[in-house]
Amino acid sequence: MTNIVMFMDWAPVVRFILWLWGLRSRGYTELHIDLTTARVVTGVLLATGVLSSTPVPDYKEVRAHLRRGEEGLQRLVLTPSLPRILSDRPSPFTMARWFLSFVAGSALAAASGLPMKLETRSAVTSRVSNIHITLEEPIEETVTFTYGSCQGASMGDAHHTIVKSEVRDSQRLVWVLPEDAATDGCISAWGVSGELKGRSEPQTLHHKWKRRALKRSIEMNNGTGIDTLGAWFEGVNLLKDKEPTTVDVDAAKSKHVAIVGAGMAGLMSYLVLSQAGMTNISIIEAGQRLGGRVHTEYLSGGPFDYSYQEMGPMRFPEHYVDPKTNTTYNITDHQLVFQLAAEMNELNKHDKNLSVDFIPWIQSNQNGLSYKNGIKLPNGLPPTLAQIAANSSLAVATVYDESTNTLNEKVDEYLPGSDFSVRMAQNMFKAHREFLDSGLQGLGGDVWSEYAFMVNYLKGSLNSTDALGSYTATSFWDTLYEGMYFQAASYKTIDGGLSRLPLAFHPLVDDITTMDRKIERVQFDSENSKVNLQWRESFKNQTFENSEYDYALLAVPFSIIRKWRLPSLPLTISNAIKELPYTSACKVALEFSERFWEHYENPIVGGCSTTSDIAGIGSTCYPSYNINGTGKATMLASYISGDWGHRWASVSEEEHVQYVLDAMVEIHGENTRELYTGKYNRRCWVLDPLESGSWVSPVAGQHQLYIPEYFKTYDNMIFIGEHTSYTHAWIASALDSGIRGSVQLLLELGLVDEAKAAVNKWMARWIDI
Repeated sequence: MTNIVMFMDWAPVVRFILWLWGLRSRGYTELHIDLTTARVVTGVLLATGVLSSTPVPDYKEVRAHLRRGEEGLQRLVLTPSLPRILSDRPSPFTMARWFLSFVAGSALAAASGLPMKLETRSAVTSRVSNIHITLEEPIEETVTFTYGSCQGASMGDAHHTIVKSEVRDSQRLVWVLPEDAATDGCISAWGVSGELKGRSEPQTLHHKWKRRALKRSIEMNNGTGIDTLGAWFEGVNLLKDKEPTTVDVDAAKSKHVAIVGAGMAGLMSYLVLSQAGMTNISIIEAGQRLGGRVHTEYLSGGPFDYSYQEMGPMRFPEHYVDPKTNTTYNITDHQLVFQLAAEMNELNKHDKNLSVDFIPWIQSNQNGLSYKNGIKLPNGLPPTLAQIAANSSLAVATVYDESTNTLNEKVDEYLPGSDFSVRMAQNMFKAHREFLDSGLQGLGGDVWSEYAFMVNYLKGSLNSTDALGSYTATSFWDTLYEGMYFQAASYKTIDGGLSRLPLAFHPLVDDITTMDRKIERVQFDSENSKVNLQWRESFKNQTFENSEYDYALLAVPFSIIRKWRLPSLPLTISNAIKELPYTSACKVALEFSERFWEHYENPIVGGCSTTSDIAGIGSTCYPSYNINGTGKATMLASYISGDWGHRWASVSEEEHVQYVLDAMVEIHGENTRELYTGKYNRRCWVLDPLESGSWVSPVAGQHQLYIPEYFKTYDNMIFIGEHTSYTHAWIASALDSGIRGSVQLLLELGLVDEAKAAVNKWMARWIDI
């Protein structure tokens, strides 16, 4: 006979009493089962007794209530009709197996009455997991932890030994699973004499690593010498060479961590680490504000007077439309920005003074002006893009010779089409790996510069290569992802300026942030495993002040770090710091007393579509905010990068601004000069002593060679920032590096559960642990 009594306590944990009557034993076992996870919480052997007489509901009815999670049945006594294959008097082991199927995956293996409780608190989806230890009574001996059969009677029955260690309450183990570990086994703890001290419930191993190895075996063979995505940041890659050990969680979370640099990578890493429970974080910023290269300049008034311009990043591509199918896709890597804004709004309780709200950004406008060869219409303005499209005689076309056209067609044959753009939109990180492995029709995407591919492989002439603008040492990767971004169907920007994003961090970080501290030297104390950061109050000082930390996340561009005195580092990471090239950009913003561009017969409403052949001007962008508003407004009159980003740095600010103003008057008409308020802002990032450049522009081979180096911890230093990401020049690039660096530190400390939680929360699916 088998009876199950269920006492519903109006809570997720349900209490079952299982009456087992076998040939030689009988008794009651009380099980506490968490219905939210279908796992046994506790199991207690009760004294033998007699169940009271209670109406017996139907077996199917009870199971239906359990599956629906209903709590309507207060007390149930269940006498199921067992399958005929069971004997009339089944053994307790047989009944236990039947009961396992009844609760759909709950476990009886968690042993009762033992001094140690063992459990995993997150799904075992990788070869690294945390085992949580709870002691019911002190254990003063070394304990051996194993994984194997849940019925194992000795250590010899185990599949593998996890670790031997002394233990204390609330401790964790780092469990590194072998490739061949089987699912549904149990974690067991054994004393020095071989007695069982504790046993977990059966562990479901999802074997994701095995599926991945089969699915992506071509990417796991290191055929290119570096596995830059498949092994990019699996937790096992960081921990597999470490001896499994116990983790003192309190000690790990109290490690003193310095985040050097309060740009978006540094702020993101702070958020991830603090939400993971790290309690001793310090932010060190060389400047006097948060945000780094995120820099909104307010020329008159504040954010909502709307006379501002973005002197750093200014937009976020949101959606891409496949031209073949007209299907719209999220550009997923930039979704991280929107998620961060939502998180900050929640943390700040939607305080309107700190809110981060998105509005549409207008990237292109058919009423933008094209000023080439001095061509103007009778109205005194250059033709618009729409007018040129309707009348080709207004265009100044570039005509290629036949050999150049042929070379251009050959390049297009080797570059992926819109299908690859869709894959980049869906997962930029997998697309990056795909291009490195099989780009350029299997030749490898990062080993060829644009110039070398055209001249040495396609046998294009130097003249044709020059005509196509490909005298460059960069690979085609930058062309591909930037091409997808700038073909986006929609963009967003932040109402009131992008500086409102770092502004939202102030309530969180002000108390732990030191401003005006410019780190110049780093030393590592190998005996005590400490990072020593050094600075001085003035460059004239001969003595340095210093402070020690357990770890340092360096959210500083390599253009600055290469000036530091660093510990001796391996050659490859040293070369990355010294050699990674940076692009410089210059922006000039001019303020006008009114939004005159919106008053034209063909009004220009936002967009960066106005271009000219006036040297050194580049693009002109009109504000996408406060459309048709009144009062002062600021135009991004000139935005140019590359060689001009350096050339303008040699010209005084006053001369540069005057040149740009004269160009705007030439394009828009002399009355423009009268509307100029005299307020401006010029920013050439190469002149910024805290940046020394705008964004990194790796040459061919540097992604493939250097990216794996950024995921290694050198002398307790972790490098983060947009320069360490797969894409460059975007806020999303900085944010994903901040997540990666934080997860890297959490794994370094053995906090696997926290690392997984961070990855899952921020949807950093490219980090596979």
